[in-house]
Amino acid sequence: MSRVTILNPKVVTDDATITNAARLNALSDMRIGFVDNSKLNADIFIERVSGALKDKYGVEIGEVVRKLAPKDALNDDEVNRLTKYNAVVQCFGDCGTSTSMTVADAVTLEAKGIPTATVFSTAFSGAARQQAVGRGLAHLPLVEIPHPMHTATQDAILERADAVVEQIAKTLSDSALIKNDKTSADSDAAIEIDSDSLNDAENQELFFERGWTDGLPIVPPTLEKVQAMLAATKRTPHEEVGAIPPRMRMATVEKIAINAVMAGCKPAYFPVVLAAVEAMLDKDCDLYGAQTATNMSTPLLILNGPIVEEINANSGRNCFGPGNRANATIGRAVRLVCWNVGGEIPEETDMATHGQPGKFTFCFAEAESENPWGAFHVEKGFKANESTVTVLGGASSPHNVFTYGCENGREVIDHFVGAMTALGNNNIIFPSGPLLVFSPEHAQVLARDGFTKEKIRDYIFKHARIPLSRFGPRSVKGLHHRRSNWFATVGDPDHIGVADKPEDIQIVVAGGPGIHSLFIPTSFSHRPVVRKIEKN
Repeated sequence: MSRVTILNPKVVTDDATITNAARLNALSDMRIGFVDNSKLNADIFIERVSGALKDKYGVEIGEVVRKLAPKDALNDDEVNRLTKYNAVVQCFGDCGTSTSMTVADAVTLEAKGIPTATVFSTAFSGAARQQAVGRGLAHLPLVEIPHPMHTATQDAILERADAVVEQIAKTLSDSALIKNDKTSADSDAAIEIDSDSLNDAENQELFFERGWTDGLPIVPPTLEKVQAMLAATKRTPHEEVGAIPPRMRMATVEKIAINAVMAGCKPAYFPVVLAAVEAMLDKDCDLYGAQTATNMSTPLLILNGPIVEEINANSGRNCFGPGNRANATIGRAVRLVCWNVGGEIPEETDMATHGQPGKFTFCFAEAESENPWGAFHVEKGFKANESTVTVLGGASSPHNVFTYGCENGREVIDHFVGAMTALGNNNIIFPSGPLLVFSPEHAQVLARDGFTKEKIRDYIFKHARIPLSRFGPRSVKGLHHRRSNWFATVGDPDHIGVADKPEDIQIVVAGGPGIHSLFIPTSFSHRPVVRKIEKN
C-alpha cells in the first residue's frame, strides 16, 4: 500500500524574544504611571487603585495617559512619557480589542525596561497570555479581576479595585512571579497516511483533531496538490510574506499554498490569495485589532479587473452567498491562513462575542460592466486592465437596504441614511466609514438622477447623522472622546455621523436584479488596501 505525504498548514513556533523588565525592589517613593484605555469605568478603577497604592505603599502617583480608543496602541510620544516612570499600571482588558492592544502596550513597555501590572477581566486573561506569547513575551505580568467591568455598578468597580491593589503591588515588585518557562508547541512536520484512506472519514477526523480546520471538512493538502498550487506563482516556497496576527507567526508562500489547497482553491486562484494576504498585513487594515475583537470584524475581499472573468468570480446574483467556487474558496483560504498561521482561534485569541459567517469566507467581485461610475480599483489609481484585490480589514456583516416603493435616486439614498443611523452601528463608534454595495438596479437609478459617487458621499456625510440627544450621558461622553476628530473638524456639535469625512465612505457595485443593496459597517481598518494581482 502506498503512502501519501500530507503537509502541515500550521505554524506553531513562538519565539520568546522579549525579556520581562526587572521588578522593583520596593514600592516606596517609586513613581508610577497609569494607562486609561478609555474603557467605561477605567477612570474610576484607576482613581481608586492609585489612591490605595499611594496610601498603602507610599508610591508617587504620576501621569494618567488616556487613549483615544481601546483599539489604539500607545503612540511613540505616550510611550516616551511613560518610560520616565519606574513602573506602569494599565487597565483594563475586558473585551477583545482592549485586551489585544493592552497586551501590545505591555510588551512594548516591558521591552523598554518598565515593569508593568496589566489588568484584565477573567473572560479575557487567557487570550491576553496567548497574545503576549505571540508578541515575544513568554510571561505577561497580569492581574485578573471579575468580568464584566463595562456594565458593572460603580460600587462593584470600587470593590474590585480594592481587591487587587495588593496583587498589583506584588506584580510590580516580586520577581518570583515572572516565569521564564518556554511555551510548548506541537510539531509542524508533515504526516504520512495510507493512500487508500486519503479521503475517508477517519482522516477528516484527524484534521479536526489536529485543529487544522475552521469547522468544515477540508481538501487534504497532499504534497502533489501543494506543488501544483505553488506552480501558479514565481515566488519561492520559503519566501516570507509576513507575520500573521494575533500570534504573529510567519506566513511563507508554501504555508499559504497549503491553506489554499485545504480551502478548495484551484491553482489559478493562488495569486489572488497571495495578494490578499499581503494586503491584509498592511497597517491600514489593522488586522491585529480586527482579529482579536469582541466585534464581528473580519477581512473582506473585493476582486476587480480581468481576473474576475478569468477565474469566474461572482459579481452578480448571490455574490455574498453560496454557489461560486472562486468567491467561497479564496475567502476561505485567507481565513484559514488567519487560523492556522496567525493562530486566530475562538476561545484562545479570537474573542468575538458572536462572530459571523464572513469569518468562514468573505469575498466578492465588483460588477464593473454594471457600474455607471467606473470600477472601484480604477478610482483607487489602478488601470482598468490590471487585476486587483482590495482588503477591508474590519468588515461586519452586510445590512440589507430594501427600497420598497422608492421611485428615484433621492429616495434610495434616504433609505441608506435611515439604515445607517441606528444607535448600534459600528460606524457611529468607529470613524472608519462604511462600505456601500449598490445593486446594479440602484446604481442605474442613482446615475440616471444625477448622483455621482462624489454626490452620494456628500449626501451620506451630511445626512447620515444621529442627534446626540438619542444617546445616554455616558455614551455622549464616550463619543466626544473616541470621535474627537468629528467634533474638532466637522462643525456639528449636536450630532454624530458615520464618517469623519466624505471620502471615507466607499462605494462599489455588485449583485443581481432587485431593489436591494447593502451597507457594510467597518470598525478597525483605516482605509481599503488595494493590491495588484501578479500572475505567473
